Amino acid sequence: TLNRRTFFLYLFKLSLFGIVGWRLYNIQIKNSDKYKTLSKNNQIDIEIIYPLRGKILDAKDNVLVSNKKVFDVYIIPENTKDINRTLNKISNIIKINFTQKRKIIENINWNDLEKLEANKVDIDGVFISQDYMRVYNYGSIFSHLLGYINKPNENEILLPFITNMPNLDIGKEGLEKSFNPILIGKAGQREIEVNSSGRVIREISRVDSTQGQDIKLTLDLRLQTYVLDLLNEHRAGSIVVMDIENGNILSMASTPSYNPNKIIKKPNKKYWDSILENELSPLTNRSIQGLYAPGSTFKMIVAIAGLYYGVINDQTSHFCNGKISLGDRLYHCWKNNGHGSMNVEKAIKESCDVFFYEISKKIGIDKIAKVAHDFGLGKIYDIQLENQKKGIVPSKKWKKESLGESWYPGETLISAIGQGFVLTNPLQLANMTSIIASDGKVIIPKIIKNNNNNSNEFKILEKYKNAIKIIKKSMFKVVNDAKGTAFKSRSDGIKFSGKTGTSQVRRITVAERESDDFRKKEIEWEKRDHALFVGYMPHDKPKYSISVVIEHGGSGASSAAPIAKKVFQFINKTKI
Repeated sequence: TLNRRTFFLYLFKLSLFGIVGWRLYNIQIKNSDKYKTLSKNNQIDIEIIYPLRGKILDAKDNVLVSNKKVFDVYIIPENTKDINRTLNKISNIIKINFTQKRKIIENINWNDLEKLEANKVDIDGVFISQDYMRVYNYGSIFSHLLGYINKPNENEILLPFITNMPNLDIGKEGLEKSFNPILIGKAGQREIEVNSSGRVIREISRVDSTQGQDIKLTLDLRLQTYVLDLLNEHRAGSIVVMDIENGNILSMASTPSYNPNKIIKKPNKKYWDSILENELSPLTNRSIQGLYAPGSTFKMIVAIAGLYYGVINDQTSHFCNGKISLGDRLYHCWKNNGHGSMNVEKAIKESCDVFFYEISKKIGIDKIAKVAHDFGLGKIYDIQLENQKKGIVPSKKWKKESLGESWYPGETLISAIGQGFVLTNPLQLANMTSIIASDGKVIIPKIIKNNNNNSNEFKILEKYKNAIKIIKKSMFKVVNDAKGTAFKSRSDGIKFSGKTGTSQVRRITVAERESDDFRKKEIEWEKRDHALFVGYMPHDKPKYSISVVIEHGGSGASSAAPIAKKVFQFINKTKI
């Protein structure tokens, strides 16, 4: 028994020494180079590999936003004895102004990169890093929709999709911001060995990042470019074009705009300051953030309400002599001498204010508000764009809750012609027009292209169908009848329908209105009325709707309607 125990004891000791011996052999002989390197105060670091941001494309697969490979030069203080000396050496190789000398030189051109690479061995502390810069391929054309990217602020660092990537550029405005979680992608990582000076010795392991998803928009590059060119002839305004059949937004333009390429990566301070100091606010997307009194474009809502609630029919007439009294106040028509006898069709065609004053007294503001909501006014649409302004569709309840005041009868008259408290944005006006043009289909605006965008399954406002038929007949005559307010903008090539609007930005006194040169005199730009036009084409089988708002453009007939005509002609010509 003793001999057997001794045998197993010696066998155990032998095995133990064998394991230790193998380990020593493995460390000292087989992997000696590896551990000699590590013994020199080296360490293993984990480095995040930032993902490439997804692209943004238009409906025809034109790349609107992409990524460009760039190179940045870093000065690592720990790797150089004298930073100023290093900077001076670099400035002797590539051109750097003395005031611009800093530890990071971003986005150097290829020629400078080659010069630095050739001389890098003689310069301490220089590290050249490959990076990607966001590029907005069409500059200011889509700026309000796309937005821009930049470094996250203190609050944004806590967002779940960048918790391990604090230096990653993220979307700050527009679709870039709304689709951050999709566009950003997934980070990778690599395990690297570095020496005591921070210099990379080798890469031990690597898991590549995953590029962010691309997103495709409903917008059309050709149309957006053309529309913005038209808007740039004016100081400020908006144009929205929609596909009535599916709700796709084909164009959404706002001016003044800005170039996002100049405010990312290495911002142009002078350019950025010019944007912030511009009183017209180029960062504002007027298509969804600009609120305007809709003027006479709102008369179609009032007419539909009057027809639906039985206050009028297509034969009901009122005589317009240029004004109407309510209490001790006069309410004027835009035509001082009046329009004469008006039914609903003529009142829309010639945009008679008195007719709508008369019928609004019988309808009441609450019923008008109900119809306005049904046609998409006073709503925020789910189009993945933040900071939309829903405007105001006034009612007795709204005024009491918002202002703590009762509603006055005179306010109903003012609201009936799209003034007073009524406020809308251009997207709402385009959508309202789409619903009218489609015989009551409740169109849902979309800006992201997907497989369901061609669906024609919309709720139908059946109860308004008869009223809408009368309104559409009137809208056709606005453009195509000699007495229509937009007759000068008719087109021989295509037939379209619409409604002009003129939105006052100031109160006009009686004396001023009755003066002979009221309509003739030149007034300051900021005191001029806003010009509006809404419409659709073709008139018999509506496919496209439009809203045009020109700030301080004067009248809708002279400024906005001609623009709509040009847009419709362009659409027809290019077969968008």
